[in-house]
This record gives sequence, structure tokens and C-alpha cells, in this order.
Amino acid sequence: MSVQEYLDKHMLSRKIEDAVNAAVRAKAPDPVLFISNHMKKSVSSVVTKIKARQILDSRGIPTVEVDLYTNKGMFRAAAPSGSSTGTYEAVELRDGDKGKYHGKSVSRAVKNINEKISEALIGMDPTLQTQIDQAMIDLDKTENKAELGSNAILAVSIAACKAGAAEKETPLYKHIADLSGKTGLVLPVPAFTVISGGKHAGNNLAAQVCPI
Repeated sequence: MSVQEYLDKHMLSRKIEDAVNAAVRAKAPDPVLFISNHMKKSVSSVVTKIKARQILDSRGIPTVEVDLYTNKGMFRAAAPSGSSTGTYEAVELRDGDKGKYHGKSVSRAVKNINEKISEALIGMDPTLQTQIDQAMIDLDKTENKAELGSNAILAVSIAACKAGAAEKETPLYKHIADLSGKTGLVLPVPAFTVISGGKHAGNNLAAQVCPI
């Protein structure tokens, strides 16, 4: 392939000319930096790397933290966890080794991200949240996320959502609204527990009730 054929194939001359013209119009004080940033924006972002680790949450209990990389940067998220678990709730994958954090360590979930989920998602567009989530669901193949762990899947999903918002150059809450098809944005409504049960209460009630 000749130099000219290469330039034509990737439309480099046109892209560079557009970036230079944009720098001139903006009267950029540092045209090289401006052109570099302008060129980055013209490249569609894809997932390039995913790295997970075990961290401790605010209660000192292990959870999964994920760094998801695209050409726009690194996006970090950790899986939240509650004390009470519903009968039909997706499974948090924990190691069960009583010698490590009373069985609550999450090295298996971390390994699933680094060895399985990462391989499946590399090259995917972070703005396509539904496709990313479905790829992990298909990889897991269980009804309750017991194979990969809901903590592994959720942490990656949140990190991908942040990357998608960055790719669209929109605030995270607006990106989430777009994904859910909501056009009218409202402030979150607080919930209050009026009937306390489960692990949070010193009684035999199995459930909590939080009216909205």
C-alpha cells in the first residue's frame, strides 16, 4: 500500500485538516494540544482493558472494585452490598474460606472479571450498555448470576456506564436517563423504613418495608 493509498483509506488528510481548522477558529493558545484533543474526540471509544481487585467497603467487608479502560481514560466502580439478602436476589460470589474475612472475601469474583469478563468485553462500545450487560448475562448462563457473581457483573456494568457517559460527553445521570428512555428528569425520592425486619432488626420479622 502506497502512502497516498494509506492516507486515503483512513481519510487522514481530511481529519487532520479539520483539526487544524478547528484550532484556528478557536484561536487555541496551544494548537498542538488542541489538535491532539480534537483528534481523540473523532475516535470511537472501545473497551481496551478491565482490571479488578478486592477492596473493603465502608463496613470493612470485602467487595469488588473494577478499573475499566477506554481510549478516553480509566473508569472505576465498586459493587455495593447490603446486609439483608432477598430470597430471589442475585448471588454475590464469595469465597467461603472462613480463614479470610469470615468467608466473605471475593477473590473468585475478581478472578472471573480478570479472566472471563475482560476477555468477553474487550473491543465493545461502552455506550452500548445493554449489549455489554447482555454479554455478561450470556457468559454467566445462570438465572441468579451464581457463576460469575452479581458483584462481579455489577461492578463492571457500573464502570462501563461511566465510560459510556464519558464517550457521549454527558453527565452520568443524563446518560442513565437516556439508557432508561426517560426524558423528564426529577430529583431522587428518599425512602424510609417503617417496618424493620431481617438482619437490621432485633425481631423475627423476615422483611423490611420502605414506602416511597
